[in-house]
Amino acid sequence: MKVMIIESSYPKDFYHNRLDGNSVSGILDTMHVENKLRYVLDFKHFKKAIKECVEGRFEVLHISCHGGEDGIALADNFQPNWDQFCEAFQDLDCAPPVLVMSACCGASSGIGKAFAQREKHPKIILGSQEALTFSQYATAWSILYHRFKSGKLDKDTAQLALQQIVAVVDKSFRYLRWSNEKRKFLQYPTSGKSYTVSEIHV
Repeated sequence: MKVMIIESSYPKDFYHNRLDGNSVSGILDTMHVENKLRYVLDFKHFKKAIKECVEGRFEVLHISCHGGEDGIALADNFQPNWDQFCEAFQDLDCAPPVLVMSACCGASSGIGKAFAQREKHPKIILGSQEALTFSQYATAWSILYHRFKSGKLDKDTAQLALQQIVAVVDKSFRYLRWSNEKRKFLQYPTSGKSYTVSEIHV
């Protein structure tokens, strides 16, 4: 497993060293997982880092930034919506197989709907549906990458990790899984108490 980390938090987060990207890189180092951390200040370099991820054949793209139901916010406060975000992947040969969104509302239905309308998209998207804290994300990703390291980058491992994350951290975490048969993303779990797969209607 190789993980590319993009860190694009606000200036106040850099000042207080409250950076999810640094935390995740340290966790992965202790697990002896190859990773690369890129600090990104604007959308131009955000797209450059995504390209580097694909060309370097990183299986996981981990994005640390601020976000909301409509999209994300980068360090310079540029706020691409989900359509702009997903469009940034379309000029590449492919999208990374796994996208981890360490951003508030990073796994909202909007990202799944936007990617479903495009040719290039991840197979799995992981994140939360609500606004959470730095410590909650750090705990969640420790569990996730421990599971990925000991298992495979597939739906079974993601489901197991999500069960544990929901039980330990917060019920708003979920993952979106691409279905070739249905040509859309399916979400798991549908709620903090129900571990079933349901369709996201576009």
